[in-house]
Amino acid sequence: MKLNDVTGFLIHRTDLKLTNYFTKQLKPYHVTPEQWNIICCLDIEKAMTQKELAEAIYRDQTTVVRMIHSLERKGMVRRIMNKHDKRSHDLFLTPKGEEIKQQLSLTVLNAHNYVTRGLEPKDLEQLKFFLERIYSNVQDE
Repeated sequence: MKLNDVTGFLIHRTDLKLTNYFTKQLKPYHVTPEQWNIICCLDIEKAMTQKELAEAIYRDQTTVVRMIHSLERKGMVRRIMNKHDKRSHDLFLTPKGEEIKQQLSLTVLNAHNYVTRGLEPKDLEQLKFFLERIYSNVQDE
């Protein structure tokens, strides 16, 4: 079997290129793709716990805590102790985080359109379907 016939290799190779491209697009905003995932999930008015956030972006909580600290230092995220569970924190975007989210939304949309250029909407739907199916095949591994 040739390497280019291995689905995992093709997905990994594509992920590396996409991450590098996306990193360059976000660099002027001093945000990494991983931080964008957090910013995208959080809201200025609705709380999310660190555990919920980790599950939403498919990362372990330790990694998410480090990313949250970085976003806090940048003034984009705030943590407030959960009223019902003192061991947990509620996370919110700050006004600065909301502003960055709005600015980056167009950048992210443009990046998405660039990397999917030449694909018809039905092709994109099929791609999503197949990637979800592959993911579900290995989800419990």
